[in-house]
Amino acid sequence: MGEPLFTVFTPTYNRAHTIGRVYNSLCVQTLQDFEWLVVDDGSTDHTSELIVGWIKLAFFPIRYFKQEHLGKHFAHNLALRKARGFFFASIDSDDALVPNALERVASVWETIPAELRPSFSGAGGLSCNQYGEVLGDRFPSDPFDASLRERKYVYRLRGEKWGPTLTEIARQFPFPEIRGTQFVPEGVVGFEMAKRYKSRSVNEVFRVYYVDDAETGATLTKRKSLSDNARGRLYYYVWLFNNDFEYFCYSPTPFLKAAVMLPIVSWFTGQSFRTAFVSLEKRSARVLLLLALPFALLFYCLDKIKALCRLAKH
Repeated sequence: MGEPLFTVFTPTYNRAHTIGRVYNSLCVQTLQDFEWLVVDDGSTDHTSELIVGWIKLAFFPIRYFKQEHLGKHFAHNLALRKARGFFFASIDSDDALVPNALERVASVWETIPAELRPSFSGAGGLSCNQYGEVLGDRFPSDPFDASLRERKYVYRLRGEKWGPTLTEIARQFPFPEIRGTQFVPEGVVGFEMAKRYKSRSVNEVFRVYYVDDAETGATLTKRKSLSDNARGRLYYYVWLFNNDFEYFCYSPTPFLKAAVMLPIVSWFTGQSFRTAFVSLEKRSARVLLLLALPFALLFYCLDKIKALCRLAKH
């Protein structure tokens, strides 16, 4: 069959009730040169039966892999090893693509002059919610060429964005395979990639991101407690301070949040504050962590009280 232009990757865990959104949106894509690669993170519902049925019906190839319940970051790395497409496009199992998403991304990529493409990792655009409302800021120009670091720290663009990455580049930046957590923030990969590559973005909606969904009750990434996926978040906050703290003056908010959260997630993993403190390489980052410590203690105690209240209700 040859290599497809896109590998559309969907990680899933017990989302049989929502993964049909992805499938239905792929069935109506105006560009049909793609494969759908589903990595099941140990689901116990009827996800596998759904996928087997769709494999028989779909006009596009569907490849299904099931792993033990290790987390989205493990699923992502497995998908990168299995992907055949030129572009690697990740779409969660409770979201959808607009009908011309893949066609338009391919077209946007072609607008990048050939001699400049080695410095680009991919192309993308905006996301909207299920009501058609654009989520977050639009790009300051159209097209807009910038790295993720520039977008987040210099231009301070907020909200959900979406875009595929060249598979050969994505393979150079796998997630750290940390056990004991189901999630490692995507910034670990995105900001690392941004040290070498930028992407081209346009002010067009490519993805439908379901928020406060009445059918599921919440999005996949909504947390019930500050302890949720503490190991993955601890890794991310330490990485952020050790790699991107130079951008503090441009955009202090992400680092102030990290300074409060880092001690909290370290306590939830069983680490001492000293261990978290010495993991920071920059003296200025350590000072910020000390200044934020009283707030971290406050939020940690409040989260513990909320957890006790939830137990009392049950």
